[in-house]
Amino acid sequence: MASFRKRGAVWYFRFVDADGVKREVKGCPDRRATKEMANEAESEAAKIRSGVIERDTKTQVKVGRLPVGDLLNEFHAHLIAKGNTAKHADLFVDRARRVVALVKGGSLADIDPPRTASAADRSRASALAGKLLANARISDLSSTDVQAALATLRDGGRSLATCNHHRAAIRGFTSWLIKDKKLRADSLAGVVGFNAKEDRRHDRRTISLEELRRVVEAAQVGANYREMSGPARALCYRLAVSTGLRFSEIASITPGSFDWSADSATVTVAAGYTKNGDPATLHLPADVAADLRRWVAALPAGSPIFLLPSRGADMLKVDLDAAGVPYRDAAGLVFDFHALRCQCATLADEAGGSPRLVQQMMRHSDLKLTGRYTRHRNAEIERVAHQLPSLGRGTPLPELAPIGTDVQPISERFAHYLPTVGDVTSCVTIRQVEMSETERLGPTSHNLLGLTGIDASRRDLTGTVVNSGGGTRTPDTRIMIPLL
Repeated sequence: MASFRKRGAVWYFRFVDADGVKREVKGCPDRRATKEMANEAESEAAKIRSGVIERDTKTQVKVGRLPVGDLLNEFHAHLIAKGNTAKHADLFVDRARRVVALVKGGSLADIDPPRTASAADRSRASALAGKLLANARISDLSSTDVQAALATLRDGGRSLATCNHHRAAIRGFTSWLIKDKKLRADSLAGVVGFNAKEDRRHDRRTISLEELRRVVEAAQVGANYREMSGPARALCYRLAVSTGLRFSEIASITPGSFDWSADSATVTVAAGYTKNGDPATLHLPADVAADLRRWVAALPAGSPIFLLPSRGADMLKVDLDAAGVPYRDAAGLVFDFHALRCQCATLADEAGGSPRLVQQMMRHSDLKLTGRYTRHRNAEIERVAHQLPSLGRGTPLPELAPIGTDVQPISERFAHYLPTVGDVTSCVTIRQVEMSETERLGPTSHNLLGLTGIDASRRDLTGTVVNSGGGTRTPDTRIMIPLL
């Protein structure tokens, strides 16, 4: 039974909660209303103790009454606390806010003005979105309404990849609510994404080494771009291609980031500036290291080595134009600053680096991602295609290095039974060695490559393989004699 006391003009009540702990809760000036609050608290505690309702039900009911805007602010703080950068948290939560505002009836033009909009227009759009979020509740976020909001983004000209990013943001928000026990079930589990491959708008490409050198040379003799001189841009591009560093990672580098004492100079990016949150130490080619060492020698400690602009693509466009290299080619593929990272992966692959080495160099968690970064040009693919061996009759067989089991020793005990390793054609070819020349050239011959003395695994047949009975199986008496 709850007890009551009055402190000043307000009544308080004490009760035993679901854990058996005595608690005092502030009521209101009206004793009768305070008593109703106490009865409700005791009833809820009893239901939790008996298992009628879950312990988190009260929290979930409270969350359901809160504005979604307040919950999104908590979600933003959670992203920062778990180690995400402020830039990522801002972008992720802004996408979720945009979806909620569309669900509440806002138009895309009103809540998301273009980049060219004035500061006043942006301020009005932000205020409108804030009002919509203040009136939104979790119960408003149904799967159907969110799917319609994503369709609005698509119809408004956003790419399918951008629509998928918005879906990931709003789904990430509701997933966090569930993990934090603020929500019992995810009402957005049925929201589906789009096939972004059908609407690629910013696919990158690589360029030839000759074109890349022209871009670097154009930058070297070019005029200043904001605070970046021509030589600074040329050195920046060379650093990006030789290490695969991202634009933001290069912006964080200071003279103290380099280690010149080792035989191979290195540059280290602090964990706070890398995408995966791990520090990255990368080796520098000798020519790049020599030029960088001279460059940073005159810079004060702690200062960035390059005064980069806010958008690397705009800076690179200047030098692409000067070098006569199109930013977007006839196929619609672009060469922006991040394409320099693709260029690094592709050059490392062409230099003979194994996929795992290229993956480690690019600091990818998945080998498939490395595969997307190695973008060979059509000219390179055509060159390799012409180097494949011919299968035409009479064409000399190229010398191929041993692969797979070709270099593995076989026990002498099995030499009689396993003279070759290959498919069925190996066995056929072995039998052909015992045939006469007429039989070998007859219509039943299976020597598809027109080879003599070589089986299907490309091994020389040094002699006739003789079996014990002229057949294709060993007539072992343990097998041939039926059981008595």
